[in-house]
Amino acid sequence: MNFRKLLCNPLLLVVGALAGISIAAAASELTQPRLNQIQVIGTHNSYAQPPDPRTMAIMAPRLQAIFEAMFEKMSPQEKTKFAEEHPVLLEQGFGASLDYVHPPLEYQLRAGLRSLEIDLYVDREGGRFADPLPYRQLRAAGEKNLAPLYDDALRETGLKVLHVADVDFRSYCPTFRICLTQMLQWSEQNPGHSPVFVLLEPKLPGLDRAIPGAAEVEAFSGSDFDEMDNSIREVLGRERVFAPDDLRGTAPTLEHAALIQDNWPGLDQSRGKFVFLLLVPGENFSALSPYIANKPSLEGRMAFMQGKPGMPHTAFVMVDNHLSDPAVIPSLVKRGYLVRSRADIDTHEALLNATERRDKTLASGAQVISTDFFTLPNIYGNSYSVTPFSGGARCNPVNSASNCSIGQ
Repeated sequence: MNFRKLLCNPLLLVVGALAGISIAAAASELTQPRLNQIQVIGTHNSYAQPPDPRTMAIMAPRLQAIFEAMFEKMSPQEKTKFAEEHPVLLEQGFGASLDYVHPPLEYQLRAGLRSLEIDLYVDREGGRFADPLPYRQLRAAGEKNLAPLYDDALRETGLKVLHVADVDFRSYCPTFRICLTQMLQWSEQNPGHSPVFVLLEPKLPGLDRAIPGAAEVEAFSGSDFDEMDNSIREVLGRERVFAPDDLRGTAPTLEHAALIQDNWPGLDQSRGKFVFLLLVPGENFSALSPYIANKPSLEGRMAFMQGKPGMPHTAFVMVDNHLSDPAVIPSLVKRGYLVRSRADIDTHEALLNATERRDKTLASGAQVISTDFFTLPNIYGNSYSVTPFSGGARCNPVNSASNCSIGQ
């Protein structure tokens, strides 16, 4: 066969040209999603290092007794909600609920995770969490070679990052600024990365008061929240953050802006950006009121604060347990809100290799889905995991167009 003649055949050239036009037309018909039309996988307590087992031997029984006493005083409705949110804690104890292992933040981001959760503690003088209660007791008993802490960083002033003071306190980045610096270094090495949603949970007083000798946990003030926002600006830079001001524009409230689909930026405009989502522990909105004081739509703030439909600042809603009411998340997503949910809670699903919550939550359309198990094999030796999406994100199964394309 003479391939030169075939290639020069006018009919074939026309057919080939038309095919090229068809391919180009098909490509041009693909729709880029907006920021609230994607879905990402992230980790829960992303910064956490495993606690020293000797710490758990001392502290877990104390915490378990506290939780059980609290549980007995709850109403039936509160007990149902608590059981949904902490199944392992009730069934197997506090220590089992922490039985997961995360790698450093950079590894998680390189693996395709696009959501991190950072817990924040106030430490205005510095050193508040540098010498935890169980370590003092273990050293007094002659124990040595305790799992290391970043003591120097913990003695600095400023917001600290740990899970439970004096109980689960080891962290890859013990200060908020260190966490932000690690994110910045990865971002600089990966320009054009898909957006990263960073959940911030301000820790509130309460549990510390039930543990004699534990560090006092202070409530967040307006100045502490200012420190949080200023740290984000100073370390990451304003240009790397998609903030409430960027969404609100001229809309009368932030919620109003969130419910207008065209206000959300396209994915390409969101690349290289971080989106901070401020959690409200226990929906205690009064405790976080300093963040919205004189800023009802989060004017000038760096983070989208969790809210409920109808609140002026609400662009972000938390629904951790999709299974409790499967209609809620899809409805919120279709209206325009950002929603965070969890594929697994504590270690319950991974222990049982149970995939119902994971699969239904992925299908719910929640834009941010957190897990403690994103790699295989997991620590229990079974096949449970929640795999990050290629490139860090996928088109949302509920509110993206049928011809949606993530692109690069």
